[in-house]
Amino acid sequence: MSITYQHGSYKEKLFDERWKRKRQEILERDNHRCVICGSNESLVVHHKQYHFVSRLGVFRDPWNYKNKYLITLCKSCHERGHYKFDVPTKHI
Repeated sequence: MSITYQHGSYKEKLFDERWKRKRQEILERDNHRCVICGSNESLVVHHKQYHFVSRLGVFRDPWNYKNKYLITLCKSCHERGHYKFDVPTKHI
């Protein structure tokens, strides 16, 4: 799934300082370890779901999620998860 935001792409938003702070917060919460396999290499912070704000017609910015919707995964577990499952989109 490719998410496009009103002002730029999802990948561009990952360079925003707000995302960098949120990412660091999640990594620290998860002790810099993949929550599935325990690896501490090639870590990513994964959104368990995306939120589409219907009244605005845009997706929520990646840093504007409650922490319970974010988890730390290693690259391998992240890729395997995306291969097996689509990340659900919730219309809010």
